[in-house]
Amino acid sequence: MLAITQINFNGIDGLTARFVAKPKLTADSVIVKMSTMPVSPTDWKLESDQHATNENLAQLPRIIGIQGAGQVVEVGENRNQSLLNQRVLVINPAGTYSEYVRSTNPDWLFLLPDAVSNEAAAALSASTALTLKKFIDVSDADNIVLTGANSVIGLTLLQLLHNESRRIYPVVTSESLTYFKEQMPSLTAYTSNQLPQLTGKTLILDTVGIVSLLETLVARTTEASVTSIVIMKDPAYPTSRSSTMILTLTITGCSFTSWLPVSSNR
Repeated sequence: MLAITQINFNGIDGLTARFVAKPKLTADSVIVKMSTMPVSPTDWKLESDQHATNENLAQLPRIIGIQGAGQVVEVGENRNQSLLNQRVLVINPAGTYSEYVRSTNPDWLFLLPDAVSNEAAAALSASTALTLKKFIDVSDADNIVLTGANSVIGLTLLQLLHNESRRIYPVVTSESLTYFKEQMPSLTAYTSNQLPQLTGKTLILDTVGIVSLLETLVARTTEASVTSIVIMKDPAYPTSRSSTMILTLTITGCSFTSWLPVSSNR
């Protein structure tokens, strides 16, 4: 199949059309034939700087795109068979600028009503930074720790928090420290090893999804809660689902919450 891939960090000149293998259907997935893909701010910034987002997305070559609209053309045996031939909005951080996308997360697949065009759906934003800010607003934490602070989501959230009185600790990799300083000169970023020991209650906001990183950060607090937009569920931890689509897990004695968009299809 044809896909738009990024092969270097030379801006738009680093994008090329290539033929890659079509994803194979699995029991727990659906295949979406893509028709409309928006321009993502993450892709736009990552075209010229590998430190502009989660480092996991900076491995090249990669298919660009985060979300898009299309039609379900194949359905795995463990998924809802009524999805076949339905128009959907699909979120897929592994890339959407390709003829076909394999979607394995039911919570990232949304049926589109007739009144919503593919173009309108593809342009929708999940407003992730605003969602995370709501967790901060209702939290009684003394400290705010943000992983992936150099990402588009992280930088947007930090701008929203410019009037926040509590101490904020942006966490990035050592390779991204310079980039973060250029983007946020008034804030000090930390690597996971540089984060000081924090007292009081700490809210850790996760945009990276690396459990070992979260465990390292939790170990540097006296009382922590973790909210992740990346880790939907981890088989190493017990999970429970509430009616508001919130997953609660236990990580080394701290509370763990994963924010999920509500989706009725499976």
